[in-house]
Amino acid sequence: MKAVLLFLLINNFTFFLGYSQEDYPVPKKTDSRLFYIQHSNNHNTYVYDANIKDGAIDLIEPIEEYRIVYNEDGEKKPLTLLQKRLAYGVVLLSSDAKRVKFRLAVSEDLFFYLTYNDNEGARIYVTVNDQKMYLEKMFLKLKNKNTGINLKAEYILFYGKDFYSNQSITEKLILKQD
Repeated sequence: MKAVLLFLLINNFTFFLGYSQEDYPVPKKTDSRLFYIQHSNNHNTYVYDANIKDGAIDLIEPIEEYRIVYNEDGEKKPLTLLQKRLAYGVVLLSSDAKRVKFRLAVSEDLFFYLTYNDNEGARIYVTVNDQKMYLEKMFLKLKNKNTGINLKAEYILFYGKDFYSNQSITEKLILKQD
């Protein structure tokens, strides 16, 4: 019985790891880095940095969003209009001196919260599968390798730290397919 459980545990773990990104570039860490997103079509990375002014979150533009185009020598570029409006753009929902609530343009029901304090700096938290976590990165497994507008994701991996224990965690969100 123990051997069967161990076999299932190892195979499920291998299955889970087999679908995460391998050999992807990691953007250089900065003091303002909140999180970044990568996907299975290429290594280009969508980056989100905190916009802190005078020791507080800038409530007008709290997050700087951009992309690192690794297939063009890692050049930093703004999001395209389509990326901003349909996928990776930040949509602010509410903000005050302690917390900014936002979502990404692609999803109307996944909410992110930006907080800032002098001790920990700027951090993003999100709740995935009833697990509250500080987010470090996301990986989208896309269904196909085309470059069209109508890309669909199979699932998203969320990497970060547990909100309460600060232990490293990964949550997998399987997306509903239309």
